[in-house]
This record gives sequence, C-alpha cells and structure tokens, in this order.
Amino acid sequence: MKIALVLCPSLFKRCPLIGLGYLSAYLRERGHQVEIFDLNTEMDVSFDYDEQKWNDKKFVEGFVSERKDKIDSLLAEIMGNNPEIIGFSVWATTRHFSLMLAKRIKQKYKDKLIVFGGPECSFTGNDLISQEEVDVIVYGEGEGTFADIVEIYDKKRKIDFCPGALIKNNRDIADCGLRGEIENLDSLPFPDYTDFSLFKYYSPYSISMAFYRGCLRRCVFCNCAITWKKFRSRTAKNIFDEMIYQYKKFPHLRKFEIDDTAINLNLPMISELCDLIIANGFRMRWGGSALVRREMDTELIRKMAKAGCNCLGFGLESGSQKVVDMMGKGFRIEDAERVMRDTYDAGIETILGIIIGFPGETEEDFRMTLEFIKRNKAFISKVNFPSECCIGCNSYMKNHPEKFDAVLEPNNEGNNWYSKDGSNTHEIREKRIETFNKFLNVLGVPLGSYATVYQEQNDV
Repeated sequence: MKIALVLCPSLFKRCPLIGLGYLSAYLRERGHQVEIFDLNTEMDVSFDYDEQKWNDKKFVEGFVSERKDKIDSLLAEIMGNNPEIIGFSVWATTRHFSLMLAKRIKQKYKDKLIVFGGPECSFTGNDLISQEEVDVIVYGEGEGTFADIVEIYDKKRKIDFCPGALIKNNRDIADCGLRGEIENLDSLPFPDYTDFSLFKYYSPYSISMAFYRGCLRRCVFCNCAITWKKFRSRTAKNIFDEMIYQYKKFPHLRKFEIDDTAINLNLPMISELCDLIIANGFRMRWGGSALVRREMDTELIRKMAKAGCNCLGFGLESGSQKVVDMMGKGFRIEDAERVMRDTYDAGIETILGIIIGFPGETEEDFRMTLEFIKRNKAFISKVNFPSECCIGCNSYMKNHPEKFDAVLEPNNEGNNWYSKDGSNTHEIREKRIETFNKFLNVLGVPLGSYATVYQEQNDV
C-alpha cells in the first residue's frame, strides 16, 4: 500500500525526526511503499523554535494564508504518488498546521484515509478525532498500531477496530483501547533516514538514535509516562550495530544525538556499549540528556568520554533540595555536584537545564539555584535558557494541581497558573528569569538555547 508520512511546521529542525524514521522502516519491512515529507525543511519557517507562536492558531492561520501557493505545491507533491493513507506526526506546535493541511486534503481527495499520530495524540486525541478531517488517531506507541491500520484498510477499505487507536466511522467515534508496548526493542528495524535531506537541517552531521523507551523516574512536570507506560532498553550490541549501519549509509556523520529522556538510564548497558565502541576502534561523537545518578562513578564517566560521549545535558532544574524532591527528580544536590564535576573533568561538556518558579519555590529556594551555579561555575559548560515552570501537556501536575496549591486559569496553556497564596505568579516567575539571566551574565557562565547547543555540538 502507498503511504505518505507528513511532518508539518513547526518543529525545530535539528535533525530528522526519529519517530518517522522508525515508522517508515517498520512499514517498509512489511512491504509497503512509504514517502516522507518534512515540510519544515521545504518552507521558510520563521520562529521555528518559538512554541508560543506555533501554539497560536491565529498565527498559524496567517502563516498558511501568506503561503497558499507554496502549500498547494507541497500538497501536490505529497499526493503525487497517489498515497491511499496520509499519516501526520502531530506535536503541540504542529497541531494547527496539520489540521489545516489535512482539511485541504479531505476537500480535494475525499477517499483518502487521514491518520494522526505522534505525541500530541496521546494528550489530546479525543479532541483531534472530533475534527472532521481526521479519520483515525494513533495514541501510545505507534509502529504496531499504524501497521495494523494499513493492513485492515487494505483488506476492508475501512477501519472498524484496532487496539491503540481512536476511529471514526460515519461520525461515530470508538476508542479501541491501549495496545501492549513492544517488549523487545531489538526486534525493531533501524530507523530509515533515506527520505530525509540531511543537509537541510541545522545539524547536518548528526542523526538521532534511541537507546530506550520510557523513563525510570516520574517527574511531576513531565508527560513521558503518558506516551511510554513502561521502561525498556535496547541491548548494547543492537545499538552498536545500528551505529555501524547508519555510519555506512551516511559516512559524513560526526555525531549521534541520543533522543531519549536520559542517556544513562541503563548503566550496565552503557558500560557494555562503551566497551564495544572502544574495542572496535569506532570513532564517533554521541551525547544527550542525562539524569543525575549517584551510581555514575568516575570510572564509567571516563569510559564514556573515551568512547566518544562529548556532551551531557543534566536536568538539574533547581539547586534547592526541597524543590528537587517536590519535582520527583530522585537525586541529592551533593550527588549532582559530584557527577557534574566528574563529567566536566573527563572532558565531557556539561549543560544544565533549569526550571524557574516551580510551585512552592520561595525566594530562598531560587537563591539556592543561583548559589549552586556560582560554586560550580568552573564545571559548567553552558546553562540552557531557563524554563518558566509550566503546568500542562497532561502531566501529573496538570491533572492534580490541587496537590501543588496551584490554580490553573481558564484555557490553561502552561504558564497561566498561580499559587493559591499569590506568592507564585507568571509575573513573579518572569522577574526571576530576568534576575537569573543577569546573574549568569555577570558570573560569566554561558547561556544558550537548545538550538545553539545542538548547532555548536555539530560544528565540524
């Protein structure tokens, strides 16, 4: 069957989207014809890093209206091979554009099956399936569900039931229930990036890899547990085999971005992977986000550096133990200092993530974050621009704001909340961010966005 997979603006075009790489490989392994269209690389997308703009329907409507001819041209290209199913990878920032493009497809090609998948479908799938232009929603882990949808549609020309999906038949909507997650990640084919034009991305010498699915921790502001119910790890051998496989296909590569909640979830596996890389003399940089884990000893960190790991982004979030505990981060501040210093001393860049204004954060807690950075500045390569604490995206906090004495304002969009006692508001959080940025500037600690971090990490 012919399938078109589409990623609409705007998603920051760091490098090809790993989810589409996995899905296309999975479908092609089953004999289907797949074409991928990342429209972020085919359009002049302004402010692709500005989530607030792309979450604004009016902004997206204006963007689409001003580029009608270009979008018509891209639509003709998508439909050029006459796909029977058009699948959209939907994120919060691509939602509005995806719906607008799907509507155009339905208006012109009424018989085409429109399938929405991706992270946003696990959070707002019930709302999305209610849109006239959407036929099926895939929620949770997508490969098996999407492949079954293709097989069912190929035989019946309709979808009557498929676990892991919301389906619409004659305006009736049915939830087919959760699908069991893939237990053995090694059974998945390696992501297929052949449809992507790598040099149209900000990091052309990099592609994404995944070591795991899920996370060991349940931070209250995170929605990972909604997408992945269980933690699963690939084996070191399978990961190393993919590194060799992708490098042979794309010999210009210089780095693998590990696209996981954290790179260091399975430490025995990481140690084994490093041994394989070192023993085979494979030279490649790799890095990604990391948890603060006291189990990461100096020996393992040095081995990771020797094996090519050159950047770890630690989600410190706060220098206050009280705040870290409320977040559910699961580490001690003293362990964070030791791991970070050992990482920097091993020659691995250390990048810190900070969240400002978590419910219950006092001025004293905020000052503890500043003091943490001050006493460890010699071991910090960069601090990402701090994030204002958001309550959204179906996180535990969003579903239980009362447990954090937080009040969500109508039409909550993350930043629109305040504490019951009035000590924590959007305006207060903005002032703390301003103070934070000025403090780091005076201290001489580099501040940067994820965008600049990824670009700098992939300079050749």
